[in-house]
Amino acid sequence: MTINYSISMRSLIFLLTASSLLWAGCQKDDNTPPSDEPELITTVVLNFTAPDGGASSFKFTDPDGDGGNPPTSQDITLAANTVYQMNIEFRDESDASNIVDITAEVKREAEKHLLCFGATGVLDIPITLDTDSNGAPLGLETELTTGQAGNATLAIILKHNPDKAAANPCITGETDVQAEFDVVVE
Repeated sequence: MTINYSISMRSLIFLLTASSLLWAGCQKDDNTPPSDEPELITTVVLNFTAPDGGASSFKFTDPDGDGGNPPTSQDITLAANTVYQMNIEFRDESDASNIVDITAEVKREAEKHLLCFGATGVLDIPITLDTDSNGAPLGLETELTTGQAGNATLAIILKHNPDKAAANPCITGETDVQAEFDVVVE
């Protein structure tokens, strides 16, 4: 009888331990932070507003995301010697029946995002007009100045988790999307 009791006790301990582990493994950990993966962005829209109130928009698309087919972008045409207000929109259009506006998420997570700009030719690098809650630049709203008539390029880079305190924050973090446009200033 002692042997049966010993075996039963071992079985009971094993079952209780296994049950506890199984129960703990099935519980949701509410303290786990959400995934902080870069967003899928297939479309970047640049909206320009001229001093006279005239507006125009230009689009960059990469329907299959990074890699695969090359992206396309519309050529931008702007007036010479003009200061434009520019705002930027980001979208995930990978599913045409469910287009997701990523701009709202970028605003909501402003501390984790930074727009970086590269301009060549007859453009002045945009000045950031908006900031995150810490007063660091965000870049969804900018000011862009054109020079004399000529050609230029404009690159828009959305960084994820950059070190905004770094000497050059645009070389830190991950790139969510990089959109490049040819610009004609006339």
